[in-house]
Amino acid sequence: MSVNPVDFRQIEAFVALAEELHFGRAAARLHLTAGRVSQLIRLFERQVGEPLFARTSRKVELLAAGEALLAEVEPCYRELLQAITNARARARGVRGTLRLGYVITIGLARAHMYVSAFEREYPGVSVITHPLNGFGPEFDFSLRDVTVDLLLLWFPGNPAEYAEMEPELSFGPTLLTSPRAVVVSAEHPLAQRDTVDAEELADHELIMPPPSFPSWFIDAWVPPATPSGRPIRRRSVMSEWGVDSAVDAIVRTRLIHLATSVRVEGLARPGVVLVPVTGLPESHLIPIHRAEADSALIRRFVDVANRT
Repeated sequence: MSVNPVDFRQIEAFVALAEELHFGRAAARLHLTAGRVSQLIRLFERQVGEPLFARTSRKVELLAAGEALLAEVEPCYRELLQAITNARARARGVRGTLRLGYVITIGLARAHMYVSAFEREYPGVSVITHPLNGFGPEFDFSLRDVTVDLLLLWFPGNPAEYAEMEPELSFGPTLLTSPRAVVVSAEHPLAQRDTVDAEELADHELIMPPPSFPSWFIDAWVPPATPSGRPIRRRSVMSEWGVDSAVDAIVRTRLIHLATSVRVEGLARPGVVLVPVTGLPESHLIPIHRAEADSALIRRFVDVANRT
């Protein structure tokens, strides 16, 4: 008995439903209707010769046959999609060099993941990375004098709320969010806590970021008052903003450093403890570039990073 060839749409529907386990989400992902996804799955199961999913009115489950097939199909499916993406990039003739700066507190693995995904999709583009351990007094937040085209930076809160503060810059989109955290000496009273409430910050002294950042950014990163209005004591003890200088100040002065709760491999330091903070806006990892320097390469990199 002859078997009709499998339609690529059937494979797409199978992988999407196997990953989402929800017809509505799989349909949205494929820009189809739920009914069309259901039809494609029925045709695919007919081609395979046995059911791949158990369906009820409440949930969708992947059967053992579906799990086995997914393990074999998914790697090939991803490779095919990547090959098509690469072919499209070559056809568009995308070429050039992108200079990418990033603060190392986002994690080397995360930065390299973005860059690798971009270079796979646009093999004709060379990315030059500039990992930044800190920002000295010479740092220009407006990026006029920074030798990068794009900067990945932790941002204090939703960047949309601050866009008007720096009209020369383009912020976003958000690539990752992280709750805030305090970094304290292992001997600090807060070091043994599971969490710290933002109101408790008024009972301690916090490290003030150096003036290389604009005042609105500093106040957003280390607020001058708690959410209820209690004043927070802030002291300037660093000449530059960086991991090593912050750790030195934390251990030396026993002050609190307000950071993000993302634990980044390779940045652990002896003698300091990170404790999550509740009651403060989340920090956002965002790309920043000068609005006048907007380019197709920047837009494409941001798009790839946002999808990665």
